[in-house]
Amino acid sequence: MFFPSSRRFWIRPVRRWFLGIAIVLGLLLPLAWGSISVQVSAQGSGLVVLRQGGGSQNWAQISQQLEQGSFGVRVLDREELSPTGLSGVETLLLPTVGRLSAPQAIALADWLEEGSGSIIVSGPLEYDPDVDSLTRQRLRALIGAYWSGELPVGSLIQPTGFAGSSWAQGITASALMQGGSLLPDGIQSRLVAQWAEADGLPYAVIGTPRSVYLGWRWGSSPMDPVRSELDRVWMTAALNFLSSSPVSSTAATVPEVAPPQPLNTFEMLGMRQELSSLLGRVESAFLVTRASQPEATISPDFTAALDAARDVVRQLPAWVERGQHQQARQSFDQARANLWANYPSDRLSTLPEVRAIWLDRGTIVEARSEQGLVEVFDRLAAAGINTIFFETVNAGYTIYPSRVAPQQNPLTRSWDPLRAAVKLAHERGMELHPWLWTFAVGNRRHNVLPEINLSEDYIGPVLTAHPSWANYDDRGELFPRGQPETWIDPANPEVRRYILSLVEEIAGYGVDGIHLDYIRYPFQNAGSRATFGYGQAARQQFQGLTGVDPQGLDPSADRSLWRQWTAFRAQQVSEVVADVSATLQRINPQIILSTAVYGLPENERIQKLQQDWEHWISRGDVDLLVPMTYAGNTRRLAQLVEPNLEIVRQSPVLFLPSVNLLELPKVEFLDQMQVVRDLPTGGYAMFAARQLTDELQELLQQSAISSSQIPYRDPFGAARDRFAGLKQEWDFLLEMNELGLRGQALEQWQTSSQQVMDALNQLVGDPSPDRLAQARQILAQFQEAYPELMRTQALSYPYQVNTWANRLDSVEILLRYGERVVPRFTARAALNP
Repeated sequence: MFFPSSRRFWIRPVRRWFLGIAIVLGLLLPLAWGSISVQVSAQGSGLVVLRQGGGSQNWAQISQQLEQGSFGVRVLDREELSPTGLSGVETLLLPTVGRLSAPQAIALADWLEEGSGSIIVSGPLEYDPDVDSLTRQRLRALIGAYWSGELPVGSLIQPTGFAGSSWAQGITASALMQGGSLLPDGIQSRLVAQWAEADGLPYAVIGTPRSVYLGWRWGSSPMDPVRSELDRVWMTAALNFLSSSPVSSTAATVPEVAPPQPLNTFEMLGMRQELSSLLGRVESAFLVTRASQPEATISPDFTAALDAARDVVRQLPAWVERGQHQQARQSFDQARANLWANYPSDRLSTLPEVRAIWLDRGTIVEARSEQGLVEVFDRLAAAGINTIFFETVNAGYTIYPSRVAPQQNPLTRSWDPLRAAVKLAHERGMELHPWLWTFAVGNRRHNVLPEINLSEDYIGPVLTAHPSWANYDDRGELFPRGQPETWIDPANPEVRRYILSLVEEIAGYGVDGIHLDYIRYPFQNAGSRATFGYGQAARQQFQGLTGVDPQGLDPSADRSLWRQWTAFRAQQVSEVVADVSATLQRINPQIILSTAVYGLPENERIQKLQQDWEHWISRGDVDLLVPMTYAGNTRRLAQLVEPNLEIVRQSPVLFLPSVNLLELPKVEFLDQMQVVRDLPTGGYAMFAARQLTDELQELLQQSAISSSQIPYRDPFGAARDRFAGLKQEWDFLLEMNELGLRGQALEQWQTSSQQVMDALNQLVGDPSPDRLAQARQILAQFQEAYPELMRTQALSYPYQVNTWANRLDSVEILLRYGERVVPRFTARAALNP
């Protein structure tokens, strides 16, 4: 077999529903955990805290918090995290003050597997690049959870009261904390507390009988009495729970084999789907390599891993039905580990795609000069990056000397990074798209940088120069609750003129695109009266329309007016996007406009952010829609991307999911790249250049696209080449007698696919409206016949058949996008031959 025998369950909405139920039921399965009072003293708990390097300030804060809480602790230095150093440790606290090296990670995993102690983790658990993916996966499962990403705003922590979490029910301490969303990993993981206002998976604390994961940076606020108290009670509760758990007291009391928890049907379906999807992605990646390199040798280990995974997918239901739960779990874990270990990495797709990366301010500042940027751009070019989102306006400062903005960033005043970046990108055949913070114009985190040394409450240079432009929350505060930025009011005509003047100034550098970030209002929650948008101009305009000052509206009592107020604010954002688009069309129609957006459901997004990007793309204002789909694993990435695909399919826009490179292992990177390519997307964006390790760069370099073709510059050529890649896979499988087509069906397939190929070739040679209409019609006919022609193949290889359908959709999306942009590109070229 040359492509997957994986199973695709149900249609997408039903599949997501089943998976959600599986996760919830898995978290709610009861364990025999006792109810522990949080009032019991934690002194004498045998707590050992790991002190790692690289975070002296963090360590000082953690030490102070431990002292204030009267926790009797012993300190384990970084170099002591070894089998010898862990000997006799009862409870280990692993705070966020550094990274684990490969020997440390292995020693910690071995210690946890021995069952002689327990662990408390807080904040993101980070690893050096040399920690292999299997060790990371192993630690995730042993700890029972992992950090999937930062929450955009501070939130309250609420104990759930679910089965297995009763030890936290007595916690009443409350404070607004900045943290991250945790994801459970392991059948014994239980949701203990959740973030009150988080989106997606709002897990704040996850526990197992031998571990507690706190989803915030414990001890980071020892001088804040409210947050300090919350830290203390949660640490006390966790220590009391772990010290009473029968499986974490001493090695002598741990049974040799813990009794397996039974699997229910929903858990089994979730495991089966996860393994099937991973199997499908591995085989999809493998097929690309085999079709382009048929002479390549197939590893026996790879074949064995595929066969074993298929067998587990087939047998999981029977094992659960017979009560062989331990067999099911062990086989699932082993099959998944084998697929990870044999993930194809010798060749990634070289078909045209947008390979974008955010080049962050920190990396630009560290370069110090044009010569310093040379190395950065050389690395990105070698990795096949073709689009750079260059951080140009950050926290109200421009990276370049501006005649429009109040101040250039103090860290770059000795040179002009934007001018250097445009030159370096063009010399290497890359495009440079300045990245602008649109409405956010101040940042507490930037203020307190040692090189800046401003008050944390400094509102930024824009509002300092123009206080009447300010936007406010419902309390009249400039900084919204739990968020570090200050904001300007998009309803203010002077604000709009300022933004457009910045865009015109930046376009004058000869840039290839503009990338709008913070093109929204800050996060809000109307239910808790944490709302925003009460700038002077917005209030006056809304009152002129309705006769009501929005400052006094109650979201619950004044529902009709509140809907109007929400729609009014969303309209202000949309009008700015339209104005920027029109300005760029006037200056140079070939300048690409992209936006970094949130992929939340439409109604929720408009309520919380007033970001109505559906309106932008349907109107054709935006070329590239870049949702910030940052996820710690491939399954979560797909969950974030897929709901938006149906929305963008019918709009003339290219959709670029984003991948967070922070602490991303090699195999996870490969898997996330594969799922993006297996969906109908125009490419992807990576965050950020600072996190692009040598290992990840090498993987990208293996598939660096030799031509300068970028889909948004040559959408018809990209459509042709993508279809040619599909046809190459089909022709290879036909030669191997593996496509499952016979007789008349085979003849129809060959004729129809060649007709599509011919029509696309003709369109590229003569990009006229008639050629485009013909190509779209022939492609649509082929897509209509595709399900029936692939009916037999879909029974055995549903993942690959669905992937091919997605790639056909991507060809149609490129044609639709080209219908909008090619005339404007051609007109510009005619004016400037």
